[in-house]
Amino acid sequence: MSKTKENILEKLKSLGRPLNLDELHQELSIEKKNLRKVLRSMIISGDIVKLKSGKYAITDDLNLHTGHVDGHPDGYAFFVPEKEDMQDLFIPPKRLNGAVHKDRVAIKIEKFKGREEAHVVKILERGFKRIVGRVEKSKYFAYVVPLVKKFYGDIYIPNRFSKKLKTDDVVVVEIIHYPEKGKNAEGKIAKKLGALSDQGIENKIVMEKNEYNRKFPKDVTKELHENSKALFENPGERKDLTGLFTVTIDGESARDFDDAVSIQNNENGGYKLYVHIADVAHFVQPDTNLDKEAYNRATSVYFPEFAIPMLPEKLSNDLCSLKPRVKRLTLTAEIDYDSFGNRISSDIYQSVIRSNYRLTYDIAYKYITKEEIPKNKKLSKLLDESAALAELLIKRRRKQGTIDFDLPEVEFLFDDNGDLYDLKPLERNVSHRLIEHFMIEANEAVSEFLEKKLDISIFRVHDSPDPAKIDEFVQTCKRFGVDVKTPDDITPKNIQRISSLIENSRFSYILSSLLVRTMQKAVYSTENIGHFGLASESYTHFTSPIRRYPDMIVHRLLKMLLYNYNFKPTKSFMNDAAEHSSVMEKQEEDAEREIRQYKKLRFLETHVDDVFDCHINRVASSGIFVFLPKMLLTGFLPISGIDDDYYVFDPEKEYLVGKNSKKMYRIGDVLQVSVDKINYDYLEVDFKLA
Repeated sequence: MSKTKENILEKLKSLGRPLNLDELHQELSIEKKNLRKVLRSMIISGDIVKLKSGKYAITDDLNLHTGHVDGHPDGYAFFVPEKEDMQDLFIPPKRLNGAVHKDRVAIKIEKFKGREEAHVVKILERGFKRIVGRVEKSKYFAYVVPLVKKFYGDIYIPNRFSKKLKTDDVVVVEIIHYPEKGKNAEGKIAKKLGALSDQGIENKIVMEKNEYNRKFPKDVTKELHENSKALFENPGERKDLTGLFTVTIDGESARDFDDAVSIQNNENGGYKLYVHIADVAHFVQPDTNLDKEAYNRATSVYFPEFAIPMLPEKLSNDLCSLKPRVKRLTLTAEIDYDSFGNRISSDIYQSVIRSNYRLTYDIAYKYITKEEIPKNKKLSKLLDESAALAELLIKRRRKQGTIDFDLPEVEFLFDDNGDLYDLKPLERNVSHRLIEHFMIEANEAVSEFLEKKLDISIFRVHDSPDPAKIDEFVQTCKRFGVDVKTPDDITPKNIQRISSLIENSRFSYILSSLLVRTMQKAVYSTENIGHFGLASESYTHFTSPIRRYPDMIVHRLLKMLLYNYNFKPTKSFMNDAAEHSSVMEKQEEDAEREIRQYKKLRFLETHVDDVFDCHINRVASSGIFVFLPKMLLTGFLPISGIDDDYYVFDPEKEYLVGKNSKKMYRIGDVLQVSVDKINYDYLEVDFKLA
């Protein structure tokens, strides 16, 4: 905190009352222009609030709390406090005081019918200045329906801004007036993205909502063009591994290859594993324009048709991509194992490699399972030895308590015109697990090395789950007919046992997804609390520097220690980078989840007459929630659509039962449904019985 801010707080405390601008100016002898600027920043940070009288008061003195509004489409909201030891609080619609979703606010706590709730006193900072939405046009004005489910209320567009608009245009609205005293927000059109029916409009929507840009600023591309060739031609001290047989194994549509592997037998009956990772930090020097842009992006984002990369394609798809038959600069983690798969030792160094093969997971799987035999004997040997080591590592980690949720993803299939023609679950097989476990081993070895050598590093941490959430999950399993018991202690091993029990159930995807939700979110931190899910005492991210900024920091720390790389990070920078990367990762996950949901609904829109197999995963008084395994999609079947009887909801047994027929709809029942209606505003689908 600056000296000026400290002086303002001290003066407000010492006088014990709110002060206006003139009084503060007189007391502190600070130029009014600078004083206003500092006061504004203190309001945004939540240190003070400006009262209706125009006076400034210390937030804590007024018993106020600062945090963010988490909105709900029905008009109420929740207050998410900035204090870690404070619980979220309900905000009634009439107590929002004009605040909307994502706004930063100061609240006071009031009691209503014995329950604490939050009342917004002051809006400190608006969460939305622009918002993406869908137009509804009338003769003299228009409304924009925000394509943000939690933003309550439409935005009024006056006639002077809406003359050229059509219903179902997709636009970006600049908010002029925020909602107050029962009035809707008012805005003007900043940009038109297209129409809701346009091919690929969903990509534009999600990119605009998250302020993603596939293009890079000119100063970044100019700097890269000027420096990349010289950096490649001056690799520095490196071990030459170009003679070592090496492969990459990635997805069919992978756009960047930042990891490769090699393996050898050891004399002790064990193995020597080489994990080679693209040396991105060699090309992205600290504090350059390229570095600043990479920091801001923090992560690559993957849409079904394309990527929004953290680094320009010149690096991500070329100089740093470990393409076959070309020399590439890498950092190698060389790890020795005994015959049981226990890690004996590891060495980390700069290297240069030449990958021999670019394999896909499918091809690697066929070679490993002998469905096909590779012509190259070295390739066959590498895959056999890799599969054998991976089996040992999986056994060892399972014994430690590593939890494998094994959740499939959806693969989207597009034709040459870019139209989505099919989708299907993409199952993980031995080739996925092989690479996954090799990367985990390298990440862990690097983390342990850095933790021993440095006072501060960046870790990937994962806290233990809330026991109450685990107990709630166990009750859910029982409703699905899966017999699971609440563990006495919340340990990785006990959660692993639960995961194994639900793995063979026909509801494994639903239950595994719910089990994941009981877990804490893994984040980046300079404080090592271990990684619960991996049952690891020290873990970091080292293996994906092309697409994750924390990995690049880890590379720089290694190069600083081993090769005098010019990187002197402060504790403040490391903390900020960890927090920023965690925030941007959460945004990336939400964006990828949203675009996948859009694509699924687009697919359903073109298959409204198709019949889909599904099963019931929840029953409510209003209807049935169904899960479609083909699409990994949950939709809703309203009770009004089941018209062969009058159905009553039994809340204790959680089923619907027909008054006359006694026909029941229960969790786990298999149904056939077809599409009834699709709601793109909320990204939801209603089904009807087929």
